[in-house]
Amino acid sequence: MKTLHFTSICLSLILFLLLPNPGHAAGISPEESDRIINGMYSRYIPIYLKYRGVESTSKNISREYDAKTNALKSTTEVTLHRKDYFYGDPEVKALSFRKDGRDRDPSDYRSRDSKPGYLVFDRKGAEHYTLKIVDRKVIGKRECYRIVVTPKKATARHFKGEIYCAVDTLDVVHTAGGAGDLEFPIKHFWASFDFTQVNKVPVVQSGTIKIQVDVPVVYPDTLIVTDIAIVESRLIE
Repeated sequence: MKTLHFTSICLSLILFLLLPNPGHAAGISPEESDRIINGMYSRYIPIYLKYRGVESTSKNISREYDAKTNALKSTTEVTLHRKDYFYGDPEVKALSFRKDGRDRDPSDYRSRDSKPGYLVFDRKGAEHYTLKIVDRKVIGKRECYRIVVTPKKATARHFKGEIYCAVDTLDVVHTAGGAGDLEFPIKHFWASFDFTQVNKVPVVQSGTIKIQVDVPVVYPDTLIVTDIAIVESRLIE
């Protein structure tokens, strides 16, 4: 039986993000909030007009646990080549596949890919999300605005969580959260990502995804924790 994994759900949701209508954090005036809003639009909308998505190679380690006992059930190591499109279905190919210490045929690996998520920072972001700047926080030695993202209509394609954007450049530095709603067989979904720069555009550098699924026979009440390290990435024009 081919192995089924769920690591790509979050990448299509949180690969890039943008800001429609933040509230006012303590110490941030309405004028400064307006400046941030305009700056975010100016910073990110051109990215979605110029590029189609991100192509990357990543090394992923997934550990599956019994959700009730926390006992380790299996460990999977896979190298993936991905093309994640902003407005289209992702393309994913396994380059190597190792399960419980034994090499497997990469063609035996399957990822559960979903439709791309609704982007927070594109021209239609205000239709999907309400955002609020709640405070500032230092992330990786960079002072960031902490933005709480709430979907206006909660679906599996909406992001719900927090985005951290650098105060000086408005670069996305870190995200943490999950989906607006969960679909079968997912019972819990949470992810945290750190970002780097490619051609002055923030892209995912590393992250952790935690998904609890309950699929009779295949994955009965299983917690899957996946650590992702991006080896290389480029923007798709």
